[in-house]
Amino acid sequence: MTRGVTLLELLLVLVLIGILAGLGLPHLGAVASAAALRHEATELVVALDAARLDAIRFGAVTRLTLSDSSYRLELLMDGDTTLRWQHAGAGTRGVQLSGGGAPIHFGAAGLAVGVSNRTLTLTRLGASRRVVISRLGRITP
Repeated sequence: MTRGVTLLELLLVLVLIGILAGLGLPHLGAVASAAALRHEATELVVALDAARLDAIRFGAVTRLTLSDSSYRLELLMDGDTTLRWQHAGAGTRGVQLSGGGAPIHFGAAGLAVGVSNRTLTLTRLGASRRVVISRLGRITP
């Protein structure tokens, strides 16, 4: 009696593993897209919250400029513009941002200045996620 595995049995197992992996791979791409969108929406909400809270803390207007390449927060106080921070935008991580356009301003009371509601949309591989900024400064991911 021989013990072991024949070459044919080994190849059959490898083919079955390949087929099962191929079936699960498209689903894995969708999971990765959803995770990237969720992460980027969180980054966007953090940037918006920082702009709103800085406006309240300093009693001044803040300007948040959003683009695919960067997020930039500036403090506008006494005629001076001070860069608070800047970091890489959604596009650097494979996510497209639309609705960024004009900068978002928050007044000293934490209210969005000069807008009604504004919707920012993040898109990646056909999936999308929205972040809404209300006139009252409320941010809804």
